[in-house]
Amino acid sequence: MILALMMGAALVGGELPPERERAMLAEVQHIYQGAGNRLWPDFDKVPLDLVLIGPARETLFCHRAIKGFTSAGRDTLTKCSLQTRPRELDIDLSAAADFFAGGETIAIGYPEALQMSAAYWKASVLHEAFHLYQSHMPNYARTVEALGLSTGSSDGSWMLNYPFPYADPEVGAAFLTMGNAALAFLDAKSPQERRSATNAYVTAREAALAKVSPVDQRYYEFQVGQEGVARWTELTLARQGDAAMRNDSAGRWSGLATSLRAVRDQGLKVWKRNALYVYGAIEAEMLEQAGVNWREEYRRHPFGLGDQLKRLN
Repeated sequence: MILALMMGAALVGGELPPERERAMLAEVQHIYQGAGNRLWPDFDKVPLDLVLIGPARETLFCHRAIKGFTSAGRDTLTKCSLQTRPRELDIDLSAAADFFAGGETIAIGYPEALQMSAAYWKASVLHEAFHLYQSHMPNYARTVEALGLSTGSSDGSWMLNYPFPYADPEVGAAFLTMGNAALAFLDAKSPQERRSATNAYVTAREAALAKVSPVDQRYYEFQVGQEGVARWTELTLARQGDAAMRNDSAGRWSGLATSLRAVRDQGLKVWKRNALYVYGAIEAEMLEQAGVNWREEYRRHPFGLGDQLKRLN
């Protein structure tokens, strides 16, 4: 009997991901359940609902029982229930989506498969954890649907493939003016300089969005609210991690300016929606630096950053 129990324990242990990855996930939990909850109310109520994709097996953390997975007990590091199965997902995946019935789940490969440092990988999990948080916000899915952007798509592909007029020269020029104001904000050395740059940005933003259709405007507001705020949250929470995470976060905050310069040099038609993520992160920081309670408003109106920015002028 004892031998059989030992063999069973060995089998389950052999199916588990390496301790390093499980320890990193536990660090992420600690950050978003502490600092994350101070940043976003009830962040600590969102479980680490995640499938970790290894070379041969996938492991579900903190998820209800799913057909095809085998129970693997409870992880002592994350305190999550575990389930495993042979790998079916791509090993270089990093996303939050409806991979299984019952709502969004994070799916992420090992750091090596994603060519990420440990610090960047943990920040990426924080990013996806915020997407889970968004999906738990009251009426979030209904608010996305009300934007009328899906054009009949049920798999979310419209989020990536929406035909925003990135290649339109007038739109590109208008977004360049926005980018220059955003750079001035990032380079500002005083509150007065930040306020001036923010005001210039808001004016340029209104002029740029006037160049596109109302539907395109809603797509812009969706992307800056969905992905831009997720990036801002990721970078902000990474400051609460270990020294490597703090250094990585500092580098990527600086990288926002580098990205803006690249958009300026290469054009919006090259960067496409990735440029919108950069603008969104900077818009969130503008609101944060303005000292307004924008995060409470965001929970009620996640795609209203533009309205909040206009109230700053």
